[in-house]
Amino acid sequence: MLSTVRRALAQTDDQIDSMAPAMDGALSSIDQTDRFERKSVMHPSTSKAPRRLLLVGAALAVVAAFVGSGVATATPAGPAGGLTAVVLADGTTMNEVNFNSDPIKLRTKDQLEVLQVSQTAISGWTSGWHEHTGAVFVNITAGSLTFYDSSCNVTTVTAGHGYIESPYDPILARNEGSVQAAWITTQIIPSGASRRIDQPDPLCGVQ
Repeated sequence: MLSTVRRALAQTDDQIDSMAPAMDGALSSIDQTDRFERKSVMHPSTSKAPRRLLLVGAALAVVAAFVGSGVATATPAGPAGGLTAVVLADGTTMNEVNFNSDPIKLRTKDQLEVLQVSQTAISGWTSGWHEHTGAVFVNITAGSLTFYDSSCNVTTVTAGHGYIESPYDPILARNEGSVQAAWITTQIIPSGASRRIDQPDPLCGVQ
């Protein structure tokens, strides 16, 4: 919930900024009237207090309206507790490569993070729509996972097979089987980059 509010606050910054000039103009008139009527008793240091309070109130009202509107800020993963994840290895590369040996072509620049994770998920689990900052290699070791890409292609991958997720291409994985699924991912991303970026809207009518 906290991360949702933070994203909502971030997304309303521009809206609040665009409101500020109009509010300043209106509040300026209020301040002038206020100073005229209370000229003999108002101290200069307190003249901006009403504007501060109104601006804060407006910001909170915008956030409340955004959150209360039911607008989704990310497609949810779940159900809660349906996934286990154990980090097997997490390292940084110390060299660069550039080769083209059919059917593999690979070129790297600078240091990369190579993260390997073993995961399991119950039947009915979904990853939620997301993307990665680098390639992700998925090896299914038990059960199956069904992958939905941004073009709405659907690929079911069973044990003994793999799937490659492309960088910055929204993806969703679901366990649509009747048994627990297990898999190992190898994620190759720029050093210091985000490992996952949630997508705000579901694609292809699934989530």
